[in-house]
Amino acid sequence: MKFKFLAFGARFLFGLALTVLTVLAPSGLKAQTDTLRITLNQVLEHALSSSPQVLAARKGEEQAGGMELSSLAGFLPHLKVSEVFSRGDDPVFAFATRLRQTRFSAADFDVAKLNSPGDITDYATRVVIEQPIFNAGLSYYGRKQAVAYHDAAGQVSDAVREGTRFNVRLVYYSLILARENLKVLEAALASARSHQHQARQMLETGLVTRADELKASVRVSELEQQRIRALNMVAVLSEKLKLASGWRDENFLMPSEELNEPDFTVALDSLTAYALAHQGELGAAKSVARAAEYGARAAWGEVVPRLNGFFQYERDGRSAFSNDGNNWMVGVALDWYPFDGFGSAGKIISKKAEREKAGYEAALAGHKVEVEVKESYLEAGASRKMIGVAREAERQAAESLRILENQYQAGLATITDLLDTELASTNSSLGVIQALYEYNVALARLAQVTGGYPALN
Repeated sequence: MKFKFLAFGARFLFGLALTVLTVLAPSGLKAQTDTLRITLNQVLEHALSSSPQVLAARKGEEQAGGMELSSLAGFLPHLKVSEVFSRGDDPVFAFATRLRQTRFSAADFDVAKLNSPGDITDYATRVVIEQPIFNAGLSYYGRKQAVAYHDAAGQVSDAVREGTRFNVRLVYYSLILARENLKVLEAALASARSHQHQARQMLETGLVTRADELKASVRVSELEQQRIRALNMVAVLSEKLKLASGWRDENFLMPSEELNEPDFTVALDSLTAYALAHQGELGAAKSVARAAEYGARAAWGEVVPRLNGFFQYERDGRSAFSNDGNNWMVGVALDWYPFDGFGSAGKIISKKAEREKAGYEAALAGHKVEVEVKESYLEAGASRKMIGVAREAERQAAESLRILENQYQAGLATITDLLDTELASTNSSLGVIQALYEYNVALARLAQVTGGYPALN
């Protein structure tokens, strides 16, 4: 009964695997037909020009550039042109309007007319120029603050670019890993089927039991299931590669490159020094701290008197844009708010705290960069050592499998020994690919945390 149950289970799993593969076959064939093989540089180039994250970061930089341009308003003159319509019977308004329109006469001194002038209309065309003269550094530090924020936006944009490069490389390498895993599983599946066929032949000659043949069949079913998962992983990662790079295409993307072992011998001190000078997030934190410093200084300008100059030219008439009379005026204005309900005092306190907070955050960002560079550097070194270990294990596992296959054929080893050795060989081959993957990802991560070290990009 036990053997019958195992046989039924093996046939069920194998049938299920074939059914799923049949369902997936059309899409797999379509993927092969419409596959677009691309290099890593092609994907990176596309991502840096089309990725929504990169484009959004550029717009943020443009936005900060607009704010920097607007900060010039504290230095340059302001020009205002207006056309004002007024009508009323206010005695003062009527008296002044007749004077501005240059139509005042001796009859207008009549007391009754002065008290009850009647309705009068005035159209005033005014050109006013205002020029800031002194505001105790409010404009100066405001300008420097805007420049610092613009720098921060540019550095954030650089960080987004490096982050996008890392994400693309991560998915690209993952897709290579999935593809190579699929190849290993297909090779293991072919080997398992050979073992299954061999076990059936030996069962017919009485050299092995029914249990041996069933174990071989179960191993085939297990590999069929793993192959199905691997096929699905390749398809999923292809779509994720499109997402990471902003690739809007119906084609099935497939890397045209292999995972390799690039040589990298740069010292940790050099990487750290480069990161502290070029890492985007750290640079942005420093720029924000600098902007906060200028903001704290500018806040004191709120409590100091401000001096502004102005010039006004006016034309008045009984119809729009007419010139019954005109006048001009020039002067300076001194404005001071000794007390504004603690508005300025609160702003000074707030800006001081903001400056100190930004300073702490910049210091933390610098320490974080140092730690991340060291961590990624050590991870890259460890991953590279693991490649050699994994390759040696693969060589030994392959030799062990060759020996066990010969022993099993000669009746000197059990099917369990053979399947265990075949599994170890498969896992060792997967281990080599995994080690190569981890090494390449570690280098990609190191490129990101250093701000794009040239030898890593």
